[in-house]
Parts: sequence; C-alpha cells; structure tokens
Amino acid sequence: QIFKRTALAFRHRRNQPKRASSNSKRRPQAAAAAEAAEMGGATVVHPFDDAAVICGQGTIGLELRDQVVEKLDAILVPVSGGGMLGGIAAACAGSGTRVVAVEPAGKRLGEALASGTRVVVSDAELKASPTLATVADAMPTRLLGPENAWPLVYGLVEDVLTVDDAMIEAAMRVTATELKQAVEPAGAVALAGALSPAFAALRDRRGFKNVGLVVCGGNVDLATLGRVLAG
Repeated sequence: QIFKRTALAFRHRRNQPKRASSNSKRRPQAAAAAEAAEMGGATVVHPFDDAAVICGQGTIGLELRDQVVEKLDAILVPVSGGGMLGGIAAACAGSGTRVVAVEPAGKRLGEALASGTRVVVSDAELKASPTLATVADAMPTRLLGPENAWPLVYGLVEDVLTVDDAMIEAAMRVTATELKQAVEPAGAVALAGALSPAFAALRDRRGFKNVGLVVCGGNVDLATLGRVLAG
C-alpha cells in the first residue's frame, strides 16, 4: 500500500530528465548473487533498495503520524542509500506531512533532485571516492538505490539539508547531555539538520510547527563518544 501512494507525486514529474546510471553497482551485486548460489540458493536482500525493506522502514512514518496527537508538519530523516527516506516519504504522501532529507556533506542529493539525475558526480570521482568521508560512518553511501529508493525520493522529497562533521558531533553532544541518549554519529544526523540555520530558514518558509526527527543508531564506541563529548 505504501508504494501506491507515490502515484500522485509522479504525475507532475512524468517528463523528468534522463537519469544517469553507473555500471559499477552491478559488479558487487553479481558477486553477491554468485556467493548466494554457492550457499545453496540463498536470497540476496539489498539493504536499501529492496521493496520489502523499504516498506518496512516506511512504517516509521506511519507510527510517528499515529503516535503524535497534533499533525506533524515535517519529519527529518537521515539519508544514505535512500531506503528509509523513500519509505517514510511514501508513508506520508498525501498526509500533509513533509519529509525532509538530511545528508552528510558531499552527498549532493539536493543537486540530484534539482537536476532529476541520480548520479551528479563523474565516474572518475566515484572511482576515486566510492564512499563519503564522514564521521557518520554508518551512512557512507554516495548514491541512492536506482530501482526503488531513487524513484521514491525523487517523486516525494523536495527539501534537503546538508550537515558536516562538526554539526553532527555537536548534535551528538546535545543528545547525550540534554536527551541522555548515546547515539552514533549517523543517529545524530537528523538532529544536526534540525539545529542548523538552514532548517531555521526552511521552517519559517514552510511554516513548520510540529517536527519529528528520526534518530536511529546507537552503535558508538566509548572512545568516539568520549572524544565527541570532550569537544
């Protein structure tokens, strides 16, 4: 049912520009399929571009909307491969709740959405830096999944916030000292976006009042947490 909600979002974007793709993604997929065959036919489940996985992640949006008494104006969602972002955006489609992507610096999702092109970096750059150099080491993926994640996000998400390492670490300190939660850097990305001047401007422009954040991930080692808290 979540994917059916995307139809309205695509009506005004049917004539979208041609989206570039990269053949490099097929090599690891082929290797994974070969390994699965050697294991007796195990099923390969893509971590962020599988339809069932995306639907499961989309229930986060449904639960947020169900549990918040007043209507949520927006939900800030961290984005790596785009599965969770696409799923939540689909779950909120047509509800009046906008989904805002928050990305680590260097991802350039905003440029991709503006141009309608999934890949906005050259093959040479992808080869030289296949992953992002970010303190949020759980979300280093540069490109959204091509089959499901990208079409969902392109059709349903308009606003993107970008946060750097310093902003992410500052958000980690807030979660630890104010919320009494120990989160990994990736888990603090959405809060970093919410605390940014860019979001303050977006909030005023969109008229957001009630805003939800997805804070996911507590796999932080004590050395990293101690360094960040020490400032």
